[in-house]
Amino acid sequence: MKLGVKELDNVLGDIEKGSLILFHEADSRSRGKEIVFKIISSKLDSDNLVGLFNISYPIPVLLSILERNGVSATKHLNEDRLVIIDTFGSIYGMRYNIKNVWYLNGPISLETLGQKYIDVIRRYKQYWAEKGMFDGRELWGSSIVMSEYKHIFGVDATLRYLEVSSEIRRRSDVYRKYPSGTNIWLYSGVDNKVLPFLYRKAKYIIKTESYIEGWEVKRRLKILKAPGLEDTVEFEYEITKSGLKLREL
Repeated sequence: MKLGVKELDNVLGDIEKGSLILFHEADSRSRGKEIVFKIISSKLDSDNLVGLFNISYPIPVLLSILERNGVSATKHLNEDRLVIIDTFGSIYGMRYNIKNVWYLNGPISLETLGQKYIDVIRRYKQYWAEKGMFDGRELWGSSIVMSEYKHIFGVDATLRYLEVSSEIRRRSDVYRKYPSGTNIWLYSGVDNKVLPFLYRKAKYIIKTESYIEGWEVKRRLKILKAPGLEDTVEFEYEITKSGLKLREL
């Protein structure tokens, strides 16, 4: 199982099924989100299943961002291979009647969020299982953007949620009854509490950052952590209309 970006696949090889991949976008100017969207697009275009957890945007804005970055979101939603769990809309009461956009029921706090996610995951995995959609397909999950939790709930509460949610998932029968996905968590920005926890938790860490050189924005991607990785692997990259271009340094 590969990420779907040739240059990264050459370094990482096969991704361990069920693992956590942290994409750390150190600054928004590095446009790390767009690399994650490229991976999501590749997975969907290859007939795989994706559960996308939306934490950051109203659904119309998210769909526009996805389409602008090459993800045919409406098409994949209608074909049942993409589901969106709309945390943002559930919290702020912005709900839309769009096929395969799922909402969390009842009042939402970090104390109840983990179980509410389990309830929704159970429903859409049951649907996929009944339609026989797991057969021959990879299952991926992606959270856009994890760092939004700390803006909604605060840093300390977010850290407590992340610690407790792992135990909730471990105890749930959903992950025994149905296949488990390989997860990409996108985190934007820096902090000294939540991010270190995620760095410890993730099996793979890919960091994007940018700097100014003369009149140009330069972007760097670093593979910081992966099974068997002995040293950091660094790329310079560009995002153009023709796609993503990476050059190993």
